[in-house]
Amino acid sequence: MSQNKCVLLVVDMQNDFISGSLAMKDCPAKQDGNHTIHVVNKLTSLPNWDLIVYTKDWHPADHISFVTNAYKFERHEESTIDPTSAEVYDKVVFNVDGNQRREQVLWPPHCIQSSWGSELHPDLLVANGSHIVTKGMDKHVDSYSAFFDNQHLQETELRELLQRNNITHVFVCGVATDVCVNFTVQDSLDLGYQTYLVEDACAGVSWQNIEVQVKKLVEKKANIIQSDQVSAELEKLHNDKTTVTVPCNHD
Repeated sequence: MSQNKCVLLVVDMQNDFISGSLAMKDCPAKQDGNHTIHVVNKLTSLPNWDLIVYTKDWHPADHISFVTNAYKFERHEESTIDPTSAEVYDKVVFNVDGNQRREQVLWPPHCIQSSWGSELHPDLLVANGSHIVTKGMDKHVDSYSAFFDNQHLQETELRELLQRNNITHVFVCGVATDVCVNFTVQDSLDLGYQTYLVEDACAGVSWQNIEVQVKKLVEKKANIIQSDQVSAELEKLHNDKTTVTVPCNHD
């Protein structure tokens, strides 16, 4: 049992998603991640966070999600798209790891380990005492969520970190609203955390998909909140002395 403790989870605010190979401003929704940075920085500067965590895509150069690597992976019989002629945003079905079916949306190469594109954007305020969680290191499977890969085969250290700090409430911002932010919010809800999507502190890929995914998150009982509401919500939670149950660390 614990009193309310809150984490700000800043998802993938990296160079490649802001101004690099997969910049949000070049995606169909045309949302500029640069405009998101100052909103995220205001959130980071709020005084009542018990923990701040930044996530990073951290892909090997031969990652399955890169359109330039699609030809290297075996096509599954169900795939309607030939990997050798696939394009960005195509959804291909591969055989991987001993004939396992793996459905994959293809993206430009991005956030390759130790590259400029994988670094957090230089204008992003990185709080003292914060933590960085990396994801997407296995070349055979993508990892949108900050908690698990897309197949839930492997888990990052995020849940253990939240447990260690007795976190009860998770506030999520960053990029992309309809991809990594969305899957992170979903997993946070499924793990039992009271979860907030800070809507105006995010940027997404496709307007249509943003609307669809946010609607689904609302149906799953996510709290959709704007950045100018976060300070009051944090103060309310910290002033609430009701004892709450910290989500269990085991499935």
